[in-house]
Amino acid sequence: MSENKTVLVTGASSGLGAQFCRALSAQGFTVIAAARRLEKLKALCAEIHNTGGKAHAVALDVTDLNSFASAIDEAEKMAGPIHCLVNNAGSSISKKAIEMTAEDFDFVTNLNLKGPYFLCTEMARRWITNGIKGRIVNIGSVSDRKAMPGHTVYGTTKSAIARLSQQFAREWINKGICVNTLAPGYIKTELNADYFDTPQGQALANMMPRKRVGVPSDLDQAIVYLCQPNQDFLTGQTLVLDDGQCL
Repeated sequence: MSENKTVLVTGASSGLGAQFCRALSAQGFTVIAAARRLEKLKALCAEIHNTGGKAHAVALDVTDLNSFASAIDEAEKMAGPIHCLVNNAGSSISKKAIEMTAEDFDFVTNLNLKGPYFLCTEMARRWITNGIKGRIVNIGSVSDRKAMPGHTVYGTTKSAIARLSQQFAREWINKGICVNTLAPGYIKTELNADYFDTPQGQALANMMPRKRVGVPSDLDQAIVYLCQPNQDFLTGQTLVLDDGQCL
């Protein structure tokens, strides 16, 4: 087991979360891959094991706050104390603001903001009690600074996540806990690949300075840096990684 390098990644069954697990395991982290789709997590962990890494799968629904303690207990039985949390799970509902229902609003905010809030505090409470220096990386988005029609609630939650990281960082700054936000630009994943292959998606990419969208591995170096246990001089910041898309 890698000393002080055990990381729990939410939303790890696909997309950015799965790639974060691959990148971190390749740099010596023991990975706890957490999501609802346990079979996909097991396949990812098998892939990581086959490349010489260490990974464990844990079923976790970030909207079920009452399950957090037991899920973390299960993870730590398998891998020992967790030292880093990557809050990656999130989603959006693409609708005009005037068409969003209260149920839509609750779905997006519970998944993107409420869940991460209480997962952060659950981990921080344990770290403070046990004198562990922890790292939290909350996954934001450039929609915290760039208005995207059809994603008003999503952008609002990502702005809140960036501010939440600052608040947590200040509150825990003398507890050995660093909290930062990684805000990616447009990244092509299995969730949006079909869109970016359409004429509309290609037109959007062509509007960007480099006329392209990113791929999940473009974030590898950033996530590894933010999770490193010896990275203790950066906290409360948002690292924007968008290929200049917002310039």
